[in-house]
Amino acid sequence: MSKQTAQGTPFAPPDPPVAMVPRADVLHRLSSPTVRVGVITAPAGYGKSSHAAVLVRRDERPTAWIDLENRHTDPRVLLTDLVAALHSVTDFDSDGLGAGGSSSDQFATERATALGRAIGRCTEPLLLVIDDVHVVNTHPASDLLDALVANVPARSAVVLVGRTCRLSALSRQRAEPTLVEIGEEALALEVSDVAEMLAGMGVSADAEEARRLVADTEGWPVGVRLAGLATLAGVRRDDGLPSLSGREAAVLEYFDTEWLSNLTDDERDFLRRVSVLDWMSGALCNAVLERRDSGEVLHRIFTDRRLVIPLDRRESAYRMHGLLRDALTTDFERRDAPAVREVHIRASSWFEAEGDIDRAVRHAVAADDFDRTTRLVVEHSPSYYTSGRYSTITSWVEAIPHDRVVDSTALCLCGTLGVMGIGDAGAVSIWLKLGELAAAAAPESDSLARLCLLNLRCVTSAGPAGSAVADAAVAHGGLPPGIWHAATCLSYGAWSFMVGDDDVAAKVLAEGAAEAGVFGATALEAYCTSVLAIVAHCEGDAERAWSLARRAHSLAVEHSLERTPGMAIVNAVHSLAAASDGDPTTGRVDWQLARSQMAHMKDLNGWANIQARIALAQTSLVLADRVGAETMLRELRELLVPQPDATRAHAQVAQLEDMVRHLRSNAAIGASSLTTAELRVLHYLPTNLSLAEIGGRLFVSRYTVKTHCASIYRKLNATSRSEAVETARRFGLLESAPVGELG
Repeated sequence: MSKQTAQGTPFAPPDPPVAMVPRADVLHRLSSPTVRVGVITAPAGYGKSSHAAVLVRRDERPTAWIDLENRHTDPRVLLTDLVAALHSVTDFDSDGLGAGGSSSDQFATERATALGRAIGRCTEPLLLVIDDVHVVNTHPASDLLDALVANVPARSAVVLVGRTCRLSALSRQRAEPTLVEIGEEALALEVSDVAEMLAGMGVSADAEEARRLVADTEGWPVGVRLAGLATLAGVRRDDGLPSLSGREAAVLEYFDTEWLSNLTDDERDFLRRVSVLDWMSGALCNAVLERRDSGEVLHRIFTDRRLVIPLDRRESAYRMHGLLRDALTTDFERRDAPAVREVHIRASSWFEAEGDIDRAVRHAVAADDFDRTTRLVVEHSPSYYTSGRYSTITSWVEAIPHDRVVDSTALCLCGTLGVMGIGDAGAVSIWLKLGELAAAAAPESDSLARLCLLNLRCVTSAGPAGSAVADAAVAHGGLPPGIWHAATCLSYGAWSFMVGDDDVAAKVLAEGAAEAGVFGATALEAYCTSVLAIVAHCEGDAERAWSLARRAHSLAVEHSLERTPGMAIVNAVHSLAAASDGDPTTGRVDWQLARSQMAHMKDLNGWANIQARIALAQTSLVLADRVGAETMLRELRELLVPQPDATRAHAQVAQLEDMVRHLRSNAAIGASSLTTAELRVLHYLPTNLSLAEIGGRLFVSRYTVKTHCASIYRKLNATSRSEAVETARRFGLLESAPVGELG
């Protein structure tokens, strides 16, 4: 039987659209010789039928295509068209499938088995596409399709296309390679697809513009086309293609007619009101809408219309397509702006109760409830800081009106935490100054915030050590138990050790580690434990020292914190423990990591900068790396100038200097010999910044950057920028190359 058998009949397949950009992986999966049933489901505009048309065009088997309509909910009508379509392309025997006089249920039950047997007896291969399968939503008609897809013979295939497909036969086939299911995530366009589609429309787009459009549309083909049409109409941004949002008239109209039609009034109102949520569950929607059936409504809207996207296999949480959210939120705001604010406030309360503070903050901001926002940010920034979520803290603070922030000592503290975590010493200094100004303007309020501010001054102090100890003691004595108090234990204990008061140091640091553990402040627990390891090492208890060092490092690794800049002290002490325990490989890896991290923290954490370098110098001695030890000693001498009273630290350095003199001489070359200034330049070499631009970032001249680059090349035995970057990555001084970086 020829490929053209169905041509000229009501079941002839359509031609693929000219502007169609098919997903090659989708076609490959559907055309596999093992596939007997293909299912393509997605909301309107994803190219479901277009992909099926391309598949038909490329397939050698005789093909019939049925476009289902509302009349096909009658099983007699559906069976008549199925029989006619199958007759047109294969050796289908329809005996026993004639119309009968029984009810629809009885008719379908009687004919379904016969239909299954008849299709199973076909010997000539065929391809049958049934489009708009979501129309068949009655049991009698579904029974016929179930029988059909359950009995597709070898070398033949049935492809079901629609917004949804709820046939019971599919659940029995999901474990078999004969079934392939394609959803909107597989049909969504990628960057190269977007560029190709736009080019076909006569619109030029570079890779960055295509990436931005993929983000705006989530790869929705119709969204990409609407953006292309806007460009052709003369709408462009300064930086290229227009962005696309659900607030635009063309998008609103498409959603209204193609996605939201046939919803009940209740379902439409439900979606409109929950559109302000970027994450939805039945419990959350019940809370914000004051109803009890939200879980059932969400599930029904997903299974019947695919208007929400499940976020887990249990379908207990959902989200909406971003453009649909925009469209529905626009409608909601236009209809009832006070109700929008109320939903945000209720959502903020629900997320706070559930422990999702980031979403609680974002909903409070969206409601313009800055009293609530301030409370949440002040209460939870410390715990977010100790779990390494620095950028989240910064985003919270930036979302609050600036005048409110600078008037609050507590909010200035939160701003300090956000930038301190990434080692931005300049920003830390500014935030601390703003906090002091706020405290001076309100001397009778925020007494606890002023103590926290005092402690942060101790943490970032470069010396003298005695005044830092005194201030840390005041903060330690005045703050109640909690994360901030655990932080004072760290600064008080570490500075006490620097001046030689080991008893106070050990006691307070142990208190801080325990308290941090109780309050879930992982980073603080790791810091305190690392400094306790240093104390034990100085007391000659190596076994306890290395046990504590391993414990601190394990905490960092378990919580994915080991690569954050503040973990330099943890990695440095673990480097010494590993090298001393006979694991030089780990010792060197951690040495390089800590060394790289310290480049970010040079102007912060006076005690940590010193003790981390002392630990690295000791590691270098264990590894017989005189160059590394001497590099650390040079920096230690400079760092200790403002700390003449740090007697313990000076004694540690003097002992190291004596030990270095007894090592054989090595040339000052190699990764361990890079200075902090050189490491700072090194971190910019993987980018596309010029030497002058790097100098601007570091507040030094182009000549200084050029000098540092020459020294970096010499020490790494490199002849070019890209070679230096590659070598630095091999030594662990730089992360692996992200997309778009040099080299």
